[in-house]
Amino acid sequence: MTGRRARRRGARGAVVAAALAGALVLGGCGGLPRSGPVVSGSRVVDDPRAGVLQVIPRGPRVGAGPAEVVRGFLLAGGAAADDFAVARSFLTGDAAGRWRPAAGTTLLRDAADVTPAPVDAAEAAQVSVTGEVLAVVDAAGHYEQRPGGTRTSLAFRLVQADGEWRIDELPDGLVLTRVDASRSLRPFPVYFATADGQQLVGDVRWFPYDSTTPTRIVTELLAGPSPWLAAAVRSGAPEGTELRVGTVPVEAGTATVELTSAVLEADPERRTLLLAQLRASLTRLPSVGRVRVVVDGAELSRGAPGDATGPVVADGAPDARPVLLGPGGLSRWDGTSVRAVPGTGPGLSAAEDAAHPAVSLDGEAYAVLLDGERELAVQRSGGPLRVVHRSAVPLSPPSVDRSGWVWTVPAEEGAEPVVVPVDAPDEPPVRVQLPAAGMGGVVQRWRVSRDGARALVVVRAPDGSQRVRVHGLVRDRDGRPLRVGDGSAPLVPGAEEVLDVSWPVDDEVVLLVRLADGPDPVPVLSGVSGPWQALPAVPGAVSVAAGTSERDVVVGTADGRLLARSGAEWLVFAQGRDPAYPG
Repeated sequence: MTGRRARRRGARGAVVAAALAGALVLGGCGGLPRSGPVVSGSRVVDDPRAGVLQVIPRGPRVGAGPAEVVRGFLLAGGAAADDFAVARSFLTGDAAGRWRPAAGTTLLRDAADVTPAPVDAAEAAQVSVTGEVLAVVDAAGHYEQRPGGTRTSLAFRLVQADGEWRIDELPDGLVLTRVDASRSLRPFPVYFATADGQQLVGDVRWFPYDSTTPTRIVTELLAGPSPWLAAAVRSGAPEGTELRVGTVPVEAGTATVELTSAVLEADPERRTLLLAQLRASLTRLPSVGRVRVVVDGAELSRGAPGDATGPVVADGAPDARPVLLGPGGLSRWDGTSVRAVPGTGPGLSAAEDAAHPAVSLDGEAYAVLLDGERELAVQRSGGPLRVVHRSAVPLSPPSVDRSGWVWTVPAEEGAEPVVVPVDAPDEPPVRVQLPAAGMGGVVQRWRVSRDGARALVVVRAPDGSQRVRVHGLVRDRDGRPLRVGDGSAPLVPGAEEVLDVSWPVDDEVVLLVRLADGPDPVPVLSGVSGPWQALPAVPGAVSVAAGTSERDVVVGTADGRLLARSGAEWLVFAQGRDPAYPG
């Protein structure tokens, strides 16, 4: 993966950072229409992510009381410069040496409530900090959202030091409001490879952006992927590989990564993969344009036979046109009009029984549900429409992965995915093993990521609640699915109902949900590891699809309208239902 491609992905992935501050980033829709019936939305606001806003807090004021000292310390946690030097100035010398800000971050919805206990001026003071928690970022940079109403309570002990109150006992980590976090925390993908080594998968971590960020990225890359993703990806770093000097310096745009000799145990293919991972991960930083990897004094990228200097990742840009069920059958929106897909049908018009079309990344293979969503049918362009699976219960909308496998799941608890190859429809479905703990209920939506290593899954639990998670998909080197890994932390835990989901690219997903504060369905942008933000609501919406960015979101309504974003509004651009982008 080249640095240029990585930066393009960075522009897309940065949208989740804006949600920390509650900002809604809205833009145009490329080739989508600019006129037509309108559904009003929110106003466009400035993007606070332009540049990196540096927070310069003040140190402790002379004569400040215990509560003021704690408030100042919390505010200073938004400035990572010089290893949080300003924040440490609110601590005693011993506490400053013990405190570990990198242990994790608690994100609060609003400013914390700081409550001091009665003070004995000759001894110590106790101060409690409470607030509503939006999310928690752990020491490895994993961002986990919390359900609404989750609260935290932290205790701080202060003592007199040279006549001034200073914090002597405190929990490790940072406590930031969402506004302060939006100024300091940034998402950084740490890249691993798919099983076939053809694509890199971004495992997003959240860190303060400062001089230590390159070191943290490389440290987490060498430590390995997130637990839920680990079985679905691989790394070029042999076990035991570490940074030799403990830091990754950046000078004149070049990041130098000095690794221990364990790297030399890897074969050339694996070393090449490690180089690609390091380059893709580090060139996401604005300060890094080149990555130099050194082992035992020799530059790895030029020193070992068989070590390549170019990317090992196939770009494989998908067809960018959504398909849908229109009056003329299976159709495609080409940017100006809806046209029937040649060589498909019959039986696939919006007026008939067909539902939920899916299309392969190359735009040449299709899948659809028939017979009340109990039959899965597939078709190559120009070939026959063939039923490849029949079910006694409805099936989830199909998804076609980049290896040509079609996925769907019967709507019954404990059901395994039905996975069939588009190019061999007569073969029986592949058996894919579920996690040991199962899926936790009935699968309602199953959408495979475009890299093929992950599935976005909506499950309805026995108590009626819904949960959205991302699961790793374990495959062999040829891309054949084997089993489903454990799930990630829940996404959008505040949603009352999830109607549909889609997966644009990388670490971003789009969900159509109902929220507690409004009656109309709302498209929501969410990071797999990161916050979520709501787009303007769409009355009557029942389906959602997303292309290669958040600007390509398309919504379908129950009365057969298809709407796309234009600035802060939704415009009707066609009649039809069940839109779907390739993948």
